[in-house]
Amino acid sequence: MARMAINILLVDDLLLDVALTRRAMEDCEVAHRIVVAGDGEEADRLCGEADFDLLLLDIKMPRVDGFELMQRLRRRAERKLPVIILSGSSLQSDRDRAEELGAIEFVHKAFDYGAFRHELKAALGRHGFC
Repeated sequence: MARMAINILLVDDLLLDVALTRRAMEDCEVAHRIVVAGDGEEADRLCGEADFDLLLLDIKMPRVDGFELMQRLRRRAERKLPVIILSGSSLQSDRDRAEELGAIEFVHKAFDYGAFRHELKAALGRHGFC
């Protein structure tokens, strides 16, 4: 029997980064359905309306940033939603905070698309999402 598609919520305010993330996931062997939210406020609303299997989350966004969204979800979650951070930040403090809030991976949005694609696919693969 075929496996159901993985429902992924991708949260990023930059359309280029959304497009690059979608492109990087095109050759994953696991079927996936991606819903996009432009900021943490929209993502918070969507999480209340649908069940997702994975959250791909930028941390630097307007209104509600990724850290605040993770705190909100953690406070009210019946189950733990796996979170992979996708960030341009190279600050160790951001990595540490993401880990403290329960992120399972931190993928750097490198200027080199090939490096980003490789790192994202590896992170997804370690958790059965690619």
